[in-house]
Amino acid sequence: MENILPDKPTAPPATHYKAGIPSFLYSIMRHSANLDFLRSFAVSLVLIDHLILTLNTHVGFQSYRLYAFAEHLGKVGVLAFFVHTSLVLMYSLERMSHSLERVSLRFYVRRFFRIYPLSIFAITLVLIIHIPDNTWGNAHTITPSVVLSNLFLVQNVFTKISVLSPLWSLPYEVQMYLVLPALYYLALRKRGVLYLCGLLVFFCGLGFLIAEESGGHLNMAAYVPCFRSGVLCYSLRDRIRARLPAALWPPFLFLLIACYCIADTHDDPSFWMGWILCLFLGLTINAFHDSTNKPLNAVAEKVALYSYGMYLIHVPVLYLVFMVIGIKNLVFGPLLFLVLTMVASFITYHFIESPFIDIGRRLSSSPVRTPAPLPAQDTQEGS
Repeated sequence: MENILPDKPTAPPATHYKAGIPSFLYSIMRHSANLDFLRSFAVSLVLIDHLILTLNTHVGFQSYRLYAFAEHLGKVGVLAFFVHTSLVLMYSLERMSHSLERVSLRFYVRRFFRIYPLSIFAITLVLIIHIPDNTWGNAHTITPSVVLSNLFLVQNVFTKISVLSPLWSLPYEVQMYLVLPALYYLALRKRGVLYLCGLLVFFCGLGFLIAEESGGHLNMAAYVPCFRSGVLCYSLRDRIRARLPAALWPPFLFLLIACYCIADTHDDPSFWMGWILCLFLGLTINAFHDSTNKPLNAVAEKVALYSYGMYLIHVPVLYLVFMVIGIKNLVFGPLLFLVLTMVASFITYHFIESPFIDIGRRLSSSPVRTPAPLPAQDTQEGS
């Protein structure tokens, strides 16, 4: 995730209201400005992290403290992505379950067309132009097996090398998709919260043991608690009421991230601290009223909309600005990087992401329970 891009939660038309479904549930399923801000904030952390590391390597912007702080920003941004993705996909599954049959299959179809087209494009771009996998460290040797594992997004299982650095998080998201429908139905059970808490504790223990055995290399078991925190947030949606003002949501996120970066002084961030961060985030999302700040919401919505493209394309843009063009100016370089990243993500969204999202929606949206039109779908789910 540098991770984890679902269908936009919107209020269903009146024809979709069903007996036994509380009205407050549909209000929660509406487009959340707070989740837009969380997603835009997360992708911004990744971009800032990689920009600082690149400036340190190619522009001579030397600051050990800032460098060490930045190393944590990218990781915490991905962890926030994981929580956001699993939460929003729970609402996506809920909408689908009220209007479609074979929900799991349709869910997988939508996820495939949401994630793979842009990742394949990014991998192809890297191979054709010979872009390094990162712009701040040693580049990896790319072999046919590495390319193949990246195309299928299973490099965490086989080669453990990504042809583009941000691709490392996508396999964890894709593998988590396989069990999200089961977790959704588990969350709906009477004691769903208890079951999910039990699973969270189990995978924390399992992840700790496996990560320790592998010398601290994070693996799927170690990331499961991060996704589980988003699912737990969904299961608590009608138990934790919004009591905190929306104005506190942005400073709360800043404070939470700052505390994580300051507290974890290790060169390699401790995975258990990431679990605490994700759990705390998952337990507090529902406690905040949704933002009504129109300018802030508009900006956050646009950044969230194009965030997947920003996440995958920003490294090639860093390569162009600081290695090909070789800009050394500490003001002009970052500004050009941000502008080109936004332009590139806008283009990839409208020419690659959006068309394939529509294909996935058409292949998976044949109504079988009601003749009413399906609710409009979000384009920001996942990573």
